[in-house]
Amino acid sequence: MPRPLASSSLFVFLAAAVAQTPAAPAPLPAPVRVVPYPIDLPDDFTAAIAAGTRTRTGRPGPNHWTNTAHYRIQVDLDPVTKLLRGQAEVTYHNASPRELDRLVVHLYQDLLRPSQMRTRVVDPLGGIDVQAVRLGGQPVRTRVADTRMTIRLPAPLAPGAEIALEFEWSFTVPPAGAGPRMGHEDENVFYLGYWYPQIAVFDDVGGWVADPYRGNGEFYMGYADYDVAITVPQGYLVRATGELQNADDVLTEKARAALALARQQRDVVHVVDAEDLAAGRQTATAPDGRLTWRFRAERVRDVAISAARTYLWDATHAVVKDKDGPGLDGTAMIHAVYEPGSGDWKRGAEYTRHTIEYLSAHVHPYPWPHMTACEGIIGGGMEYPMMTIVGGTQPGGTIAHEVVHMWFPMLVGSNEKRYAWQDEGFTSFWTTLCRDDFLGRSRGPRRDVLAYANTVRRGGDVACMRHADTYGSDDFGFASYGKPAAILHQLRGLLGDELFFGAFRRYAADWAWKHPTPYDFFHTFSDVSGQDLAPYFRTWFFETWRLDHAIAAVTDDGDGTVVALEDQGRAVHPAVVEATYPDGRKERRTVPAAHWQQATRAELRFGAGVGEVVIDPDLTSLDCDREDNRWQRPQ
Repeated sequence: MPRPLASSSLFVFLAAAVAQTPAAPAPLPAPVRVVPYPIDLPDDFTAAIAAGTRTRTGRPGPNHWTNTAHYRIQVDLDPVTKLLRGQAEVTYHNASPRELDRLVVHLYQDLLRPSQMRTRVVDPLGGIDVQAVRLGGQPVRTRVADTRMTIRLPAPLAPGAEIALEFEWSFTVPPAGAGPRMGHEDENVFYLGYWYPQIAVFDDVGGWVADPYRGNGEFYMGYADYDVAITVPQGYLVRATGELQNADDVLTEKARAALALARQQRDVVHVVDAEDLAAGRQTATAPDGRLTWRFRAERVRDVAISAARTYLWDATHAVVKDKDGPGLDGTAMIHAVYEPGSGDWKRGAEYTRHTIEYLSAHVHPYPWPHMTACEGIIGGGMEYPMMTIVGGTQPGGTIAHEVVHMWFPMLVGSNEKRYAWQDEGFTSFWTTLCRDDFLGRSRGPRRDVLAYANTVRRGGDVACMRHADTYGSDDFGFASYGKPAAILHQLRGLLGDELFFGAFRRYAADWAWKHPTPYDFFHTFSDVSGQDLAPYFRTWFFETWRLDHAIAAVTDDGDGTVVALEDQGRAVHPAVVEATYPDGRKERRTVPAAHWQQATRAELRFGAGVGEVVIDPDLTSLDCDREDNRWQRPQ
């Protein structure tokens, strides 16, 4: 056994070993700022670029395609039993370059089955009963899981080919509040949303994209043409997605004359008024007491139906800028239906018209023949193509929000479930601008920015790039509505109006009736602005980093006023600083983002005698703590 080294011998040994060890390199200086990770494109998006269906400029590629369908639906609604029975012939067109061995169909009403997983509370009253699915007149085997039905095809559907399916189904319409976004109020008002089997989206990035309907996250839908016939008792006024095809059969002569007048004049026309309701003259009559209303809609992603026997009906029209081409304005009919005594709903048509005209002028021409706002059923609001359902007696702001949804996601068909901010955030941003325009004010953007800061200060920040079903209710609202709207206000301040709004208009034009991802949006803004905005989008949509500029000190050095700034957050953004002199004169300096990428302190020099200094005087940056953004000279 070897003898242990004495302590002195150990010291000599270690000293010699250290002497023979090469000197360690000098430590590298610690980075001053954390740099955002790059936005790594998902593999399926990169594959779409390689296939020529997407680009790195944000535009659709030369080989881009979108699958479409044509629905021919007949439905019967019994207001007494609340039973809806439907039949549909669906022709599906495979525009993709791939063979399809199956079709995936959404059964949204199955959200109400007792066994379903959900993200919100419902009354489990039972789902949709699909009695038959046929292909070429022959029954086909189906598999139902969650709220989805998979149909295995007996032979693959070739590229460019079509396939025709037949469905028969029924379900009991739930009462208002039992499930989200649709229902009935006694026997008086019915609003039908997500009421038929709908083929899921097959797109160029993800193939079949058919996430189950859990209740919180909304929808991803393909574009189709619809011919819908709904039979209800006479006296039930029916509005629906699409243009009414048989007005002579279902409307009174007075109503038809009023609609003709509304097409010509700006003043709101009462198509069905209180006297008509009292006399039971809401609709035409029929020998058997039942009327069939026929609607046709083209290039829409869904169809909704309103049927009510207690509604008033107002109508006017909107002027749609450039609807028929550059410089060629067109029109769209505007309708509002609501129960008597519904407060400010008497201005419902006016609110709807303003939103259609504002968004048409600033984003993209409204492409469809009408827009209808319906009152009732739900506490807030919900959007459908050419239709909204809005509750409450002060509906102006909610109507505007739901009508803005006609652009996002009805026209620009993003995936609301996986990227809710691309739908709700865009809509919230444009609703703020639209309402400011209607009310003749300009405080909305500042309000949105300050609301964001208040939530972050309370510890409520969450990332936007998450699936809608993974949030709690409060987090979902902030991450999908308020935060992305504030991010867009800040981006507008960063780019300026010409670049910002130009990029939004190009995005809407490029992706109308298509399915953009967030990466298409990011690429569009970088391309139009001529700047690499990936660090901006990474910081604000993927992370929960804070922006926090502060005034560290203000000193006089004899020749002027020196303002020392600190960057106390992780997010990098320019700091605009405004100095005000005693005579009221103002002067601005900007510390660019490039400086903050390398440092956390900056100094700005102004003239002598500055009386006040403010960071971000226009309230466009998402600074989470504004208590240290203002300095005033002591008196």
